[in-house]
Amino acid sequence: MDKEDYILTDYIVFELKPDAVPYHYRLSYKIALACLVFGLSCGRSGCSLLKLHIIIVSMYSEKEKINLLNFVNEMHNNYIALRFDPTVNKTVDFMLAEKIIFQQGNGLFRLTKSGKKFFENIMDDQKLLENEKRFLKNLSSKLTEKLIDSIKSSLLG
Repeated sequence: MDKEDYILTDYIVFELKPDAVPYHYRLSYKIALACLVFGLSCGRSGCSLLKLHIIIVSMYSEKEKINLLNFVNEMHNNYIALRFDPTVNKTVDFMLAEKIIFQQGNGLFRLTKSGKKFFENIMDDQKLLENEKRFLKNLSSKLTEKLIDSIKSSLLG
């Protein structure tokens, strides 16, 4: 088995903390969620960091999920609120370090061989992240990088 096939190593130690960390801040959840985004909503061309932020942050509330779906389907509204979550950046850093994703020459990120395997394992478990899978399947690849570029250009004037 190649080193690339390992997702986590023996060098990572998890210690019990006195206060519970909300699930959406846990690294394991964010990695699984990001893998789902790459696998279900990014297509073969890859995914920008901004797109990853938009999708993951929208998944924190039902209202924002509906808002994003309406936005990509050009229904009811023509804007989305851009919010950035620093844990998404840390997730990307970790995924790069563990070779779950790689960055292409055009700046977009894609799953590696081991990242695709991890994605397949998540998809094979029907009870794991059911709501997240359902939302991302509905979103599919409708939030294109071209649409992301138009959002950026409208912000920059």
